[in-house]
Amino acid sequence: MKTTVILLFLFATIFSCGCTDEPVENYTNEIAGDRMLLVLSAPSIHDPYYADVFQLIVDFQIDYAKAIMGNDNVILIVDKQTRPYYKDKLPDDVLLTADVYDIWMRDFTTVNPLRPVQFKYTWASMTQQESIEVQNSFITFADQYGIQRATSNLLLDGGNIVGDYNGKVVTTTRFMEDNNLTYERAKQELMYLLGATQVAIVEPDEEVLAHADGMLSWVDENTLLVNDYSDDTAFRNLVMNELVSSFPNATIAEVPVEFTENPPGEWEGFESACGINLNATVTFNCIYVPVFNMPHDEEAINIITENTTKKVIEINAEGVCAMGGSVRCLTWQLTGQNAEKLILAAREN
Repeated sequence: MKTTVILLFLFATIFSCGCTDEPVENYTNEIAGDRMLLVLSAPSIHDPYYADVFQLIVDFQIDYAKAIMGNDNVILIVDKQTRPYYKDKLPDDVLLTADVYDIWMRDFTTVNPLRPVQFKYTWASMTQQESIEVQNSFITFADQYGIQRATSNLLLDGGNIVGDYNGKVVTTTRFMEDNNLTYERAKQELMYLLGATQVAIVEPDEEVLAHADGMLSWVDENTLLVNDYSDDTAFRNLVMNELVSSFPNATIAEVPVEFTENPPGEWEGFESACGINLNATVTFNCIYVPVFNMPHDEEAINIITENTTKKVIEINAEGVCAMGGSVRCLTWQLTGQNAEKLILAAREN
């Protein structure tokens, strides 16, 4: 009788604690409220535009994804033929096989991960037809996975919206020009679409893409960092006056920047992003800052670290910055159910 009771107790204990022979899955991404999902898009092995720098982009994305893992969540979208270049270098459950036609996910996807809005992708960096095809590839992808978002027919690249996730937004005058809006009307449109309470519209520091995310970054609550434009006093005054008047209670600090030029013929028509540390991806808990092995990197990192409570993670962007963008430009950010849908899809994929 005693033996029978002991056996029954052991049997019940095994099943009550879930101790079965079924393997326990250890996933890379955690579905958690304090993690943001960062989504990258691989270059296609069949895309001639990126052929000469294909491996540089792949290597950068692998290193960037590894830096994200354990801090935030990450998904890398890659087509079937290109997937072997990432397989075994990244966990399978962060690779999602799909066809999205370009790598600069920031611009043609959605802005504001807490209240996603999809604007109409401009064609500043390509032909109008190409921009339509690129954004249509995203729309097909987003609809397939049920990504919830508002839409607007206003023209805007996502890189031209820099927000703090708490109602403060910066864009450049390019948004006004592309949509034939007055200064006040442009502010009203962004407040309505993004749920913003304060909006600044600054002069861009270059005329090709004219994106705000090459100029400044909200690194913490009420803290805005801006490139140091002291070499051009008139331009600096224009930018700083607009920021101070639009965000009267914000802390605004300047960060050293080194503007570089590409060699003749290399990525012609685009301003290099090498030397611009503020093209950083900011999440709830972390800031992924591009660095370039340049003398000013250390000072820039120190200023960023001094002005944030978040974890600062350096990402070497030497392999991609000559193309006109770096860490933030290549990253789409999602939260909540939208993030969960892609994380689960990658696990099944």
